[in-house]
Amino acid sequence: MISNKKKGLIVGSSFLLSLVIIFATAYLFNKPAAKVGSKDIVIEVVGSNGKTTDYDLTTDADFLIQAMDELSANGSGFSYSGTDDKYGVMIKIINGEKADYDKDGAYWALYVNGEYGQYGADSQIVENGSTYSWTYEKTQ
Repeated sequence: MISNKKKGLIVGSSFLLSLVIIFATAYLFNKPAAKVGSKDIVIEVVGSNGKTTDYDLTTDADFLIQAMDELSANGSGFSYSGTDDKYGVMIKIINGEKADYDKDGAYWALYVNGEYGQYGADSQIVENGSTYSWTYEKTQ
């Protein structure tokens, strides 16, 4: 025969186990969805014809070039290429459109939240809520 102490221990343990199962189940069904990345940004491309294409991206990238790499790899249609020089990465082609400074003074200008960028793609810090615009421009 089971003593009263053992019965109480069995009942209490069963009750505690039931509570753990109930809370675990409730958590699993109501937990917040995982988010890929912690920064929501927009990379905007303004081509030579003035057409604007926006790309929304959620990322953990520290620098713009990393976010651009993610965007070009995720099937968004965004692409770019450039060259490394002593000043960093010089973006030459975006979405198949080449800016040839030597030929006609054209280049890809970077704007950050509407302001002319002070850094290149490889040193521009990515901040949540920001818009990074690549605009095809020609020198005057």
